Amino acid sequence: MIVVCDASPLIFLAKLNRLELITRLLGSEVVVLQCVASEVMESEKAGDIELRRLNVFLKSVRIVEFSESAYSSGRLSASDRQTLTYAVQQRARWLLADERLLRRIATEEGLATIGTLGLIAGAVRNGLVTPKEALADIDEAVSKHGFRISIALYQRFRAEIGG
Repeated sequence: MIVVCDASPLIFLAKLNRLELITRLLGSEVVVLQCVASEVMESEKAGDIELRRLNVFLKSVRIVEFSESAYSSGRLSASDRQTLTYAVQQRARWLLADERLLRRIATEEGLATIGTLGLIAGAVRNGLVTPKEALADIDEAVSKHGFRISIALYQRFRAEIGG
């Protein structure tokens, strides 16, 4: 079964140098739609270092040309709608996405979802990252890279990882 990735987690994980967590935790058959690959490689949010990391990562996964969309939500981007459609059609094992609406619809469609925060928490549970490293990663993501989470979610994350 496949793991389908949306743009936001790829960008944040590249910034944190944690892209390897995707395959280490979710599986080796990772799919990124061409529209998502283009979005992350053209993102103003990614600097030179992140773009190099993303380029290496994207060469290690399956890039799929797919432009169908079975969803019409104006609150989701075109690439979000296409990613969701592809993940549902392929019965993906995981959808890696941070966007709340995207995750909610995916869950309603029966897909397992996980975001950047959940992936890092899973890395702690599996001994791939220490709680201290995970907290440092999330603090960096929030303070330097524009990662947005509520205080309540941050506190739950800290409690979950034992930090």
